[in-house]
Formats: sequence, structure tokens, C-alpha cells
Amino acid sequence: MGIWAWVQPVDRIWKVVSDEEKGELLVYNEKSDLVMERKGLSKEELSFIEQNFLNIVATSLSGNKPNLSEVTETKKPASDFNHMYA
Repeated sequence: MGIWAWVQPVDRIWKVVSDEEKGELLVYNEKSDLVMERKGLSKEELSFIEQNFLNIVATSLSGNKPNLSEVTETKKPASDFNHMYA
């Protein structure tokens, strides 16, 4: 089972849970409401999503039991200054 913290552009953190045994991918918003659910995924599909999407946009909290400080320290990437809009 993988647990991920996915920082949204509006400074909210969503939790993503991937479960290879059940073939599920669940996404919860900051209020712990389920916003997306995918069932019946193969281990290969979940692995593909974790490697090519979640590793890029989210922080893995798997391994040790996650604590609140790990989630709150996740920050949105700073955007580059664009002189065109100055």
C-alpha cells in the first residue's frame, strides 16, 4: 500500500492511497472526502501511475507511519518569475 501527499495549486494537500492487493487508487481532499476512486487496476497499472505520475507530483509517505509534520512540510513548487507579466 502506498500513501502519497499531493499538493494542489491552491495550497491544499490531497491524500492518495494506492493498494496493489485490492487494485485500488483512492484520492481524498483536504477534508478527507473521497474525490476519485479507481478499482480493478492491475499491479502494473498502479506501478505505472506511481512511477510516472505520483513520483513527480506527490511526496511518498509510505514506509513508516506518516505523521502530520511530513504532510505540512510539503510545499508547492515556487513558480519562476516571468518578466513578461511584471
